[in-house]
Amino acid sequence: MMRQPAYIAMISSLLLGLSCLLSQPAAADFNSAVVAYDHGKFNPAHREFLSLAERGHAGAEFMLGAMRFYGKGVQRNDALAAVWFHKSAIKGNPSGQLAFGSLHIRGLGVRQDLVKAYGWLTVAAHHAVPGLQQQAIALRDEAARLMRPDEITDAQRWASGFKARGSGLTLE
Repeated sequence: MMRQPAYIAMISSLLLGLSCLLSQPAAADFNSAVVAYDHGKFNPAHREFLSLAERGHAGAEFMLGAMRFYGKGVQRNDALAAVWFHKSAIKGNPSGQLAFGSLHIRGLGVRQDLVKAYGWLTVAAHHAVPGLQQQAIALRDEAARLMRPDEITDAQRWASGFKARGSGLTLE
């Protein structure tokens, strides 16, 4: 399994790649929330991310997951982080897909499931986001070392049929 510092570093680097994943209508609000987050103003950032997430902004959903995962401005909660990462992931957000797949490797906030991990990391790896793509491949390959060939085949089949869609989940 993966060492904790490497896992934390991987999730942290996801935050850096968000600027290229913004939706146009809410980009200014999202950018201001990211700036607030970066400056340690977690309460205003959380309020803005939550407002954007209520309108379906996948990047904001990812950030709410990151805030829950790290306990920044909110109580740390891996299960709620997983829900927010999932909402972002199913909408096609590569950072959300990487984070959600990563949680399945160690069973953080979700039941450990290497097939789901491999599937989500494969979907994330299909995005040409520098750094993120390499992380997804490295984590996917790590999961594969612990899997049977039929499990890898099942995960690949699921990933090949993945289509982004609205989440339909609500929280907080």
